[in-house]
Amino acid sequence: MAEEVSLSEMAHTTPRPRFGEILLAEGLITEAQLQEALAIQARTGARFGAVLVSLGHINKLAVAQVLARQLGLPFRNLLLNPPEAEVVRLIPEALAREAGAVPTAVEADGSVTVGFVDPLDEAAQRKVEGALNRPVRRQVISEYDLQWILDRVYRQEYIQKSVTELYYRRPDESAYITFTTAQLVILLALGIAVLIGAIFRPTWTIVTVNIILTSIYFVITGYRAYLMYKGLRLKPQEALYPIGPVDIPDRDLPTYTILVPLFRERAVLPTLLQAIANLDYPPTKLDVKLLFEESDPDTLAAAKALRPPGYFQFVVVPNVPPQTKPKACNYGLISAVGEYCVIYDAEDIPERDQLRKAVAAFRQVDPDVICLQARLNFYNRDQNILTRWFTAEYSMWFDVFLPGLNATRAPIPLGGTSNHFVTERLRELGAWDPFNVTEDADLGIRLHRAGYRTAMLGSTTYEQAASTTYEEANSQIRNWIRQRSRWVKGYMQTWLVHMRYPWRLWKDLGARNFLSFHVTVGGTPFTLLINPWYWLIFFLWILTRWDVIYIAFPGALYYLSLISLIVGNAYFVYFNAVASYARGYHNLVLYALLSPFYWVLMSLGAWKGLYQLLVKPYYWEKTIHGLAEVDDLPSHLGKR
Repeated sequence: MAEEVSLSEMAHTTPRPRFGEILLAEGLITEAQLQEALAIQARTGARFGAVLVSLGHINKLAVAQVLARQLGLPFRNLLLNPPEAEVVRLIPEALAREAGAVPTAVEADGSVTVGFVDPLDEAAQRKVEGALNRPVRRQVISEYDLQWILDRVYRQEYIQKSVTELYYRRPDESAYITFTTAQLVILLALGIAVLIGAIFRPTWTIVTVNIILTSIYFVITGYRAYLMYKGLRLKPQEALYPIGPVDIPDRDLPTYTILVPLFRERAVLPTLLQAIANLDYPPTKLDVKLLFEESDPDTLAAAKALRPPGYFQFVVVPNVPPQTKPKACNYGLISAVGEYCVIYDAEDIPERDQLRKAVAAFRQVDPDVICLQARLNFYNRDQNILTRWFTAEYSMWFDVFLPGLNATRAPIPLGGTSNHFVTERLRELGAWDPFNVTEDADLGIRLHRAGYRTAMLGSTTYEQAASTTYEEANSQIRNWIRQRSRWVKGYMQTWLVHMRYPWRLWKDLGARNFLSFHVTVGGTPFTLLINPWYWLIFFLWILTRWDVIYIAFPGALYYLSLISLIVGNAYFVYFNAVASYARGYHNLVLYALLSPFYWVLMSLGAWKGLYQLLVKPYYWEKTIHGLAEVDDLPSHLGKR
């Protein structure tokens, strides 16, 4: 039976030895380590034990054991002596997380023994006593044990929350159902109409289809050109936050959660851990969650062997379908404690000051801005021609197109990594859709429909450079097509989900943003899917002067098609080249001129994505990482 000791009684007993003195006396830390931790505590205001854990001098178990001895309270190791599930459930799960406490036993006198991570937190004790409506006897437990027992007891609830919460809360926003009945009826009706027309009036049908497709293509390319022109001409302070220097004392920084989904990522783990460890942010205020798939014990074992500091938490995501990145992120979000949270991919190397910039930006933007998108680029851009093309595309998308989109206050399809969120608002939205394979793009649209906005994260001058996360560019064509097919499939999923009720979408977004949604989300797969056929027709006309071309594209349609094809392709090449040059990647300008060959690969990926949308819509095409050939990779990591 645990001993019941009140805080008031403890306050009037013999003065307790200091926590650090106990650690020194027991040989758990050195004098130098003690002084180092005290200096950091003074600067950050963090708990002394948390500082020692972040430095790697002791672990969370040792902190809890020493704290118990200091306070004269019993310590309980929940892994070796787990309480019954029904006892743990005596208080709500949300309260257990908030209070850092879990009931461990019901005593014969009716009192309840409760394990506390911080037994000196009087507010937490009062909340627990109020929920139990019984006397409480205190024990000390470790923070790790608390998370472990909650994961064990609430496993099914956590699975349901990470997989089906969005579907049950807002079924119209979930991609669990690919096509609604109405969408299937419309597609079937259009198919039948085209078939009947092709049989009875083939020329008229071909011309009509070409008029529709060419007009859509023209609008898409024209509006994209406008957005990129706008993005290119923006002054940095018009498009990027924070404005002004970032100078926030460590003590005033909030806790920041970092979610890193991992699946078969052994090759990049050392780089990932170093990149996070080198972030310019107090480790005591980092809540890093490495999200491992239960079906991938090798990556988990490799991470354990690297022995990262104590502020890294290992979270094992249950092996239930769908096995997707958004499901893993949802699972990690359950235990997130940060005021803000960010997603990083396994191969990411964020710039060191990115979190500080994000905090400063959140304090400057309007309250409706709940997400910040950092720019993305690649650290292995010069590995081969494919990585050069990929880098030119990313430079155009994140440095030109998205800032232009942001300047019009349009919904931004997020980039999959380096999305910074206000955690409370993210939970309010239902987090990520586990059935959408571009959950990032979908979330960007959903948050805008809910009345929120995204802003671009950066700095005030290009000389300082916008805050960038560097990734590994796919250097192998098959691997690249796997990734691109997933992206295009996800954009199609997102378009189908939000077009279930077009009038609602119009009402939520307004006319201009309704158009922007179609150009950005719908236009991406549309242009990639029809490009090969129009290119083929164009080259047939060049080579043969086939008369059928003039029949299929009569009069003004012929010239409109030529403008869309030639001028449209030319300005996309131009913006790829200009964006690369603006980044300082001058050697990529020549490769940007060869972008049309890259677009052929994009169309191959798009057609594969369409096929998968029909046969396995939420199958996650795994991108293989760790293939980069870069000699100077550490130069991107910075030093703490």
